[in-house]
Amino acid sequence: MAFLRGVSSSLWPAIARGESQESINVNPQDQVHTAEQFLDALFGNHVDLALSYLHPQLQREFSPKKLKQRQANFLRRVGVYKERLGSQINDNIVSIKVAFSNVTDTLIVMMDSNGKITGIDFPAAPDDLSAQPLLSPSRL
Repeated sequence: MAFLRGVSSSLWPAIARGESQESINVNPQDQVHTAEQFLDALFGNHVDLALSYLHPQLQREFSPKKLKQRQANFLRRVGVYKERLGSQINDNIVSIKVAFSNVTDTLIVMMDSNGKITGIDFPAAPDDLSAQPLLSPSRL
């Protein structure tokens, strides 16, 4: 399920648009850091800060109230946010493995060539292949 829908095709990552790697203006570690800071702000209930990491067009499309509603709906499905377990980047797409109280899942954050977030995909529906139920201590 796409967390933020309705993103215009002009906002897809530079690599997806066929731009060369040289046109990316932000180093990969900075992109990962931005994506992680976004998640920390979003799940730490700092919606205004989370909005600041989004591309200006997304900032116009998503009010703080609307972003908070998306966050609340998502957390109802996956449980309470616990921690980030690791991140990796492939071109302008940052994958972040996150533990929630009900599942562990990989969240996808798409970046533009200037390091702004252009799209977010938080799958975590019970039937999604990426979502994994957390093991209880007795099953470890």
